[in-house]
Amino acid sequence: MLHAAFCLTLIVQGPPETTTRMVTAHDWVVRLGKEMGDSIWPGFRPDTIPVLYVVPGQGTLLLGWRGDLPQGFLPITGVEGGGWQSVADRGAASTGTQLAGRAAAQVVVHDSQGVASLVGLTTHEAFHVFAAASKQEGNRFGQSENSFLVTSYPVFDPRNEAGMALEGRILEAAEQAPGRTRRRTLARQFLAVRESRHRALGAELADFEQLAELNEGLAEYTLVRAVQLAARLRDFPDRVGASRLQTDKLHGLRKLTDDVTLSIRLRYYLTGPALGLLLDALEGPAWKTRLVAQNLTVQDALADAVGYRSQELALRRQAESTFVIAKLRTAADSGVAGLRAFRKAQVDSLLNAPGVQLVVTVTGRYLGLCGIDPQNLLQVEPGVLLHTRWLQACAGDFQATFNTPVVQDRTAQTLRAVVGADSTVKVTTGAQGEVRIESPLVSLRAGNADVSRDGRVLTVKIKN
Repeated sequence: MLHAAFCLTLIVQGPPETTTRMVTAHDWVVRLGKEMGDSIWPGFRPDTIPVLYVVPGQGTLLLGWRGDLPQGFLPITGVEGGGWQSVADRGAASTGTQLAGRAAAQVVVHDSQGVASLVGLTTHEAFHVFAAASKQEGNRFGQSENSFLVTSYPVFDPRNEAGMALEGRILEAAEQAPGRTRRRTLARQFLAVRESRHRALGAELADFEQLAELNEGLAEYTLVRAVQLAARLRDFPDRVGASRLQTDKLHGLRKLTDDVTLSIRLRYYLTGPALGLLLDALEGPAWKTRLVAQNLTVQDALADAVGYRSQELALRRQAESTFVIAKLRTAADSGVAGLRAFRKAQVDSLLNAPGVQLVVTVTGRYLGLCGIDPQNLLQVEPGVLLHTRWLQACAGDFQATFNTPVVQDRTAQTLRAVVGADSTVKVTTGAQGEVRIESPLVSLRAGNADVSRDGRVLTVKIKN
C-alpha cells in the first residue's frame, strides 16, 4: 500500500516529503473504488479517475494516469501511473479539470492535511468528474447551481438565517439520534422547517440551495462516506483524522450560520452530507439510485423516504384515477406533437415568403435582446423562438429593430427574418467593417461585421 521511497529521474527539483502522504491517500482511494465503489455511490469508480495533487510553490503530482504521461510530467520510480511536474498554478483550486484531453480530479494539498483528509478530498473531486460524465439533459444530477446567486442571497435577513440555523441543529440531532423512529421524526421536522423557509426565500434561491446540495453537497457526502468506509478497515493509517472529520462536520451543523467569514455556499457542504447520511440511516443505499432515476433533489428523496408527502401522493393518485390520467397524457402527447409540427410549418412559411432573408450571426459575444413583445413570442422548439411581430436585438455596437417576424436560435446565436423585397433593402458598408441595413421592416447597425450574399440570403456576421 505505502510506497517507501521515490526516485525522480531527470528532474532538478524533486517532489516534497508530502508526496508519500499523497500517494498513500491515493492508494486508499483506489482500494475503496475497486472494493467499495458502489457503497460510496452506484457506478462511482474513483480508482479510474486520474488525480492532480497541486502542492503550492513546489509542483504537481499526477497519480492514477494510464498510458504515457502528459507533456511536462516526468515519471516517478516505483509509482505506476505517477509523474511529477515542478510547476504549480498559484491560482489552482480543488476542482474537476482536464489534462491532455482527459477528465481528472485536482486537489490542492496543504501541510496540515492528513491521509483521511486527502482521501476525502480526492473522492470529492473525483465525484464531480463522475457526476459531470453522468449528466443527462433534463436531469438535475450532475448540474451545477447558479453560483452568482450568492451575490443576492439574503444574508441580512434574520428570519432566513434563524431558519437555516434551525435546520442545522435538526440535522445535527438526527445524526446523533439513537434510533430510526427518532431520526424519522427529526427528518419530518427538518422538511417542515426547510419548506417553510423556502416559501419565504422564493423559488430561484430555493432552487439554488437544492442544486448546491446536489452538486457540492453530494460530493461532500462521498467525501464523508469514503472516509467512513476506510476507517472501518483495520489497516487504515489515519483513524484520528477520520474521527476528527466526523466531529468537525457535526460541529459545523451546530454552527451552520455562525462563521461570517465564509461564503454561504459552504453551508451546503454541511447540509448535503448530513442529508445523505440521514437517508442512509433511514433507507439504506436505495435512495441514491432513486434520486437519479426520478430526477429528485436530496430534499425530495428525504421527503419520499419518510412519507412526508404521502397525503399529497394519495390525493393525486385518486384524482388521476377519477379523471383517467392515461387518456389525458395520450391527448397531451398528441397535442404537443401537433404543436411542434404546426410551429415548424409556421416558421418555414414565414422564412420562405418572397423577399430578402436576413441572417444575423454573432461570434465571440452573446446576442442580447433589448426589447421583445411577450404576447407575440412563441416557442418553436427548445432554444428556438419565433417573435411574430417585433424585436429589438443588441450586442455591443450591434443594434437592430425588426418590425417583422424573426426566428431566434439561442443555441446557434442567430436571427433570421424576411425583411422585404430586394428593391426596398438598402445595405451600406464602411472601410472599417461598419454595416447599415435599412428597409421598411428592419433597421440594423453594426460597427464591425462581415456581409455576404447567397441568392436571396443576406448574411451579417457580427464580430468582436
